[in-house]
Amino acid sequence: MVDEDNFMSVDEYMRTHTPDVFAVGDCAQKRDFVTRRRVPTMLASTACAEARIAAMNLFNLHVVKTFIGTIAIYSTAIGDIGFGTAGVTEMRAKEEGISTLTGIFEGVDKHPGNLPGAHTQIVKLISAKHSGVIIGGEVIGGPEAGELTNVIGLAIQNRMTVNSFLTAQIGTHPCLTASPAAYPLIKAAEKIAIQMLRS
Repeated sequence: MVDEDNFMSVDEYMRTHTPDVFAVGDCAQKRDFVTRRRVPTMLASTACAEARIAAMNLFNLHVVKTFIGTIAIYSTAIGDIGFGTAGVTEMRAKEEGISTLTGIFEGVDKHPGNLPGAHTQIVKLISAKHSGVIIGGEVIGGPEAGELTNVIGLAIQNRMTVNSFLTAQIGTHPCLTASPAAYPLIKAAEKIAIQMLRS
């Protein structure tokens, strides 16, 4: 059975309406993790997560692993500049009627910032206004942008809040990460926390 957009209808275990038939990847229906609306997301990372869920549930559902919606995580690079996004954008949140707060922090991906190979790093976090739950984020930086985007995706999937980032313990190294005093995810969360205190 296919929906009106010609995707195969599946449940949260990736089962179709036909007994013993599962569907994953580009052919399978997707729902947005935050909004729960059907979306046409076709990403390898989403397909791999769906495939793992289907494989764990092929013979019985005692594993009780479900696919809870696509976070639509992706990253790319142009030259040595990395770009990434995960979750809901501000524009999408507005369209869905979700009140948000955003925090943007610009720093450097090494410390001190004049080390060879250092890149400017910009991180934007988007949270639900009243709960502080992280629902989206964007990263521009060097090669580490993809991994920071993945961390934002994990935060969204685990319904972490701004406070979760403020209390996070992180490992840093001058040649590998931003300074612990200027870690971009934490600093972007701080910007949201300040707005929450004022509202």
